Amino acid sequence: MALFARSMPSGLLAASRELTKAIVRQSHEQVVYKGQNIPFNVANYRAFAVKMTLFLAVPFAVPFIIVRYQLKKSSGQY
Repeated sequence: MALFARSMPSGLLAASRELTKAIVRQSHEQVVYKGQNIPFNVANYRAFAVKMTLFLAVPFAVPFIIVRYQLKKSSGQY
């Protein structure tokens, strides 16, 4: 990298440094409160707990419900 930097004209090198500094300055944001960097709202903890329980429990239960249905269907109860 140092060899590449030596071969660049000094004006171009300075411009690239300034551009890099500007990008880094704009990319950093101040985190004001806990949970600000996640894509969902956690302000209401009870609603969040219900939503997460449903989100995790329903996909987990679906295979068991399907197997139960298939077993009952094969035994003639449905």
